[in-house]
Amino acid sequence: MNETPLPDTGQDDAANQQIIMVVDARPLRQFYTSIFLQRLKYQVIMAKTAEDARLFLGLTVPRAVVADHDLPDVSGLELLKSMRQDHRTRNVPYIVYTANRDLTVRSTCEAAGCSAFLYHPSNLEGLYSAIQKTTQVKPRKFVRLSTALDVVVGDARAMSTARQDLIVAISEQGMFVSTNSPLEQGTILPFTFHLPNAPGWFFRIEGQVLYAHAGAYKRKLPGMAVKFLKMNDQEREFLKDFIKQELMEGIAPDAPMD
Repeated sequence: MNETPLPDTGQDDAANQQIIMVVDARPLRQFYTSIFLQRLKYQVIMAKTAEDARLFLGLTVPRAVVADHDLPDVSGLELLKSMRQDHRTRNVPYIVYTANRDLTVRSTCEAAGCSAFLYHPSNLEGLYSAIQKTTQVKPRKFVRLSTALDVVVGDARAMSTARQDLIVAISEQGMFVSTNSPLEQGTILPFTFHLPNAPGWFFRIEGQVLYAHAGAYKRKLPGMAVKFLKMNDQEREFLKDFIKQELMEGIAPDAPMD
């Protein structure tokens, strides 16, 4: 699937500021889920009960709801049914994220109209994929991580023509480079940067500028989106590990959360 590798940082439509409601009575699990989504630039509203969730839904309609089935007042299934009966929330994607392995629970939730049914633990990446598939016309295939990495644009061996800028977002497919002097669309040249999880290893990757904008154009961050053209298997593994480590830092999805 072809996709633009990275978003225009600071878009008016606030694609990176979409609200996700997390409904879970277990504090540790709610925290892990919420911090993971916040690192992906979602705004998170947290609720412990279905009643709390209903109160929030009366004030704002989130982009999606991620809810446990086993809630302390009424079940996640009942919350789902009530949302489907309300014209304001009937089309809001509802993702069940639970440790309950009862197949009847799964079948009844799916019959009631849940958008996805996922199991704890160890499925945070699956959660991101489910949110993308249920909220985006063109779901992202790869996780996009906000970061701050120095990058040399151009041939690093010829510093008279190369320059140093900043990578502010990166995925397995490409990156967004913040710069006040973006290159023209279609430009192909080498980019050199270092990842903290690969000490002593410098990435020298050929990339192509897909789009660029300078100045405060529609409140977007000046810079350019770059698609990686050439990357060897070792470089790709380093990059995948870096993104995963940054997203999961301090999160222990395999730890008991009940």
